[in-house]
Amino acid sequence: MANDKISAESPLYHIGQPIDVAYRKSATLTPVGPHSHNATEFYLTLTDLPDVLLGDTVRAVPAGTLIVIPPFCVHQLYHAAGVDFERYILTVQDKWLSRTLWEGFADFSYLEENSEPCFLFPDIEQKRELIRHFDELLSFEGHFSPDYLVAFFTLLSDIHFLKQMQKKPRSLPVSASQQKVNDIIAYLSEHLQENLTISDLAEHFYLNPDYLGRLFKRHMHVSLGHYITLQRINAAEALLREGKTVSEVQELLGYSSYAYFFRTFRKITGISPSRYRKL
Repeated sequence: MANDKISAESPLYHIGQPIDVAYRKSATLTPVGPHSHNATEFYLTLTDLPDVLLGDTVRAVPAGTLIVIPPFCVHQLYHAAGVDFERYILTVQDKWLSRTLWEGFADFSYLEENSEPCFLFPDIEQKRELIRHFDELLSFEGHFSPDYLVAFFTLLSDIHFLKQMQKKPRSLPVSASQQKVNDIIAYLSEHLQENLTISDLAEHFYLNPDYLGRLFKRHMHVSLGHYITLQRINAAEALLREGKTVSEVQELLGYSSYAYFFRTFRKITGISPSRYRKL
């Protein structure tokens, strides 16, 4: 089962099973921090979500939305701690999916790494069918069998049909304070190799440093410093997957020493950068 109580201190994790499916109707004791994983994630929320981070944008997402998150996309599907919220979660390991689906199926490119996350909006009948397919997958209790695969591909076919029918992306509400956070995230993404401080950002955006820190944490639910570290390590993973050496990645991302980069990478991902590169 997918675990939706990942520690905010270890936000990058890796899905082991080819397919994981879960249903949750519960509250989190602490919000799951921003994270990414080596899987495509399909997240059907049945509760309004006030602060959803996908890539470099925070926005509100209404109940009944199916969120498609490509591999290694930093995301946070947040709801208030201590408040019950309902959702179905399907994660599909990217290497397994590429072997079984992508070759010769260009229409499914939106499920690949580096694709943009997308929001799908099923009508009442389509949502009922999606839930029925999710429940059917759950009934197998993780037993990998031909019937399980048939149920999975039936659900994937319905999701793909929704994607094909939705020709134009639908805009979702972004508040003024969320937009300010989005501007900060975009700026950080362009300056990951620099050792930016909260004072640097406050000066750039003409904001009080304390206010900027509080604003960021209100919508992101992690500190600014922790988020910067997460994004730098996420960028490091991408560079290592491209074939860069550990030393090259350390220099490209502006880490002052190999030892510091090594410790930070291992703390966030759980493995060393050299081990990650081999994998």
